Amino acid sequence: MTSPPPPGPAGYPGMLPPRPGMVVPPPAPPKSNGPLIIGLVAGFLALCLIGVCGVVAVGMAIENRKDNTRTTAGSTYAPPEPLPTTTPAPPPAPARIGQCIGVDAGGGFLGVGNCNGSSGTYRVVSVDYDRRGCAEPGMPYITENGYRLCLEHHLVRFFCYKFPKDEGWVVHAPKCKAKGTVHLIDIVPGASNGNKCTRDRKWNRWYRFTYPTVVYCVMQY
Repeated sequence: MTSPPPPGPAGYPGMLPPRPGMVVPPPAPPKSNGPLIIGLVAGFLALCLIGVCGVVAVGMAIENRKDNTRTTAGSTYAPPEPLPTTTPAPPPAPARIGQCIGVDAGGGFLGVGNCNGSSGTYRVVSVDYDRRGCAEPGMPYITENGYRLCLEHHLVRFFCYKFPKDEGWVVHAPKCKAKGTVHLIDIVPGASNGNKCTRDRKWNRWYRFTYPTVVYCVMQY
């Protein structure tokens, strides 16, 4: 009867004892979990990066939809809208079309009068803040408060005026029959001379004006 082999040395269970001259290989090193852990960590980081990139992309899309509106600490800030450029409103006109105004001998504006002969020797034909030319070349005009007022003569029978000797402005006479004044006797629209002046009243001179074209028959003192 063969006896069973004796038990192997401690640490070599189930192995036969080495014989003389036999090389015994060293025990296999224990398996390392390092590559597995590194792979798990790498995968976790990759997932985190993908999540972060997705969050950043979503955030950028939201920011673009907000039209440059930023939200910080619960408050919303939006860049101010550029202010529209506006042209300032013009000042009030000194007179309206159809009104009669008074001027001094130098053409200075004396204010709005009336058209019944007691004040106002010119009627306003146009009011232009751009100060463009009048409808007719040579038409009398004044500039007041930034406006150009184009004018026409407006005189009334039996009132007294002072006429300019050459170029100038017709003004009211402070005193009728004073030297250099005229008493307006008759008005002939469209005439070129005094042939059609009244014969019922005495007069000694006529004046022709344009704008409008008219002949004034006057008694000159």
